[in-house]
Amino acid sequence: MATVLGPAGPTPADILAEFPQWHLWKGVTGLLYAARQHSSPPIVVRAPDVFVLLGRMRAEEGRLRP
Repeated sequence: MATVLGPAGPTPADILAEFPQWHLWKGVTGLLYAARQHSSPPIVVRAPDVFVLLGRMRAEEGRLRP
C-alpha cells in the first residue's frame, strides 16, 4: 500500500527564482521566514508552510506596486 503525502512544495531555489530580492530562512520553531532585502521599512513575513509563505510574499509584492 502506497502512502500519498500530497503535492511537493517548491524548493528554496524555486522561490528565489521568482523572488530574487528576498532572503529565506527557517526559524528554530519551524516557522518559515522571508525578508525583502533593502526595503524600508523592513518587510518580513512568516508562515507555517511554504504555500502560505509564498502567498504572503506575493501579497507584499502586490502592495509595493503602484
